Order: sequence, then structure tokens, then C-alpha cells
Amino acid sequence: MISIKKLIPILIIISNNALGNISKDNSQISNLIFSNIKEKKIEINEVTNLALSLEILLPKKIVQNELEKFYNNLGKFKKEKKVIICDITSKGESLSFFSKTEKNKKKVVINISDGKELKNIISLTNVLDSFKKILMRRFLNDYIKKIEDSISRIDKTQNRIIRKNPKKLEMNIGFFYNVYQKNESKKISLKSSLESLYEELDRVKIQYNSIN
Repeated sequence: MISIKKLIPILIIISNNALGNISKDNSQISNLIFSNIKEKKIEINEVTNLALSLEILLPKKIVQNELEKFYNNLGKFKKEKKVIICDITSKGESLSFFSKTEKNKKKVVINISDGKELKNIISLTNVLDSFKKILMRRFLNDYIKKIEDSISRIDKTQNRIIRKNPKKLEMNIGFFYNVYQKNESKKISLKSSLESLYEELDRVKIQYNSIN
């Protein structure tokens, strides 16, 4: 199963190519992580039902945990083996459906069905669209944490180099001359990395807040 860590380099490439367009960024990331919602037939307890299916390129554990929290916020749900049954009541209307999560190569697949040949297809589509937004927020929030960890790590390295580098240097002493130049070049490189990370952090935070 692909991890958040492996997806981050791809996200950086998307960020660099998107020219600061937040809406375009979100669309590209969404297309990377999610498939289109499709209709398919699934079998549960030897009964075939028509369902809506969504493929997700995220770790199954994250998807499963977020899905259960999502269903709990929507209404009541119970787990029966590999199937989750959910009952929602909102504004006088009710919706009952079941969902089944499975693996398909590197992707996690969520199938949801009302058991009525998708008579509630609009409501079920809204359920999956809402869940996609939750996973997008989770993905971007994890990415923000990774950036902040990188900034903290570079800050510590940069401060250590600054402390070690001699403030007053006899430029005719070859050894210290080379050490000084090496450390100065590292400082410049780290400063550039920090600036890029801060820019990326600001951009991703705006991206996160744009999801509604």
C-alpha cells in the first residue's frame, strides 16, 4: 500500500507545475489520489447489489479510520465482518446504506450501496464526495506536518553550523579556510531550502483552507 511519504515528492512536482493556482492544485491532487466514482456490481453474503465505487491511493488504515469517524458523525453505524451498515437521518429524511472496503493492488476501494439498485444515487454520491474532501484535508494536513518537520530539522542543522563556524578566521591557514568555505556553502544551501519550504508551507495551508 502506498504511503503518504511516497506521495509527497509527487505533490511537490504538482506544486511546482501548478503556478500557484490553488484550485488547479486541488484538482490535480484529487485526480492523483481518487478515481472517478463508478457504478459496479458487488457481492455481499452471496447477494449481488449495484454499488458506487471509489478507488483511493492512500494507506488502508488511514482510509478505514477516517471512514468510521465520518460514518459516526453522519449517524449510526455498525460493523458486520467486512461490511459497515450506516443509517443517516437529516432534516426529516433518512438514508440507509452499507459499504465494503477492499484492496485492489496499491489502491483502496470503497463500495457503497443502498441495496435498492442505487435509487438513492445522488445521496450516495454526496456521501463519497464529502468523504473525498475529508481525505484531502487529511492528506494535506499530513503534508503540512512533514514540511514543518523538515523546517525544524534544517533549522537545527543550520544553527549547529553557525555555532561551529569560526567568527574570526586566519585566511592563510588552509585547513580552517576550507572548513569555513564548506560550512558557508552549507548555510547558503540550507537557507535556500528553508525559503522553499516556507513558501510551500504557506501554499499548502491556503490549499487546505480552500477545501469546502
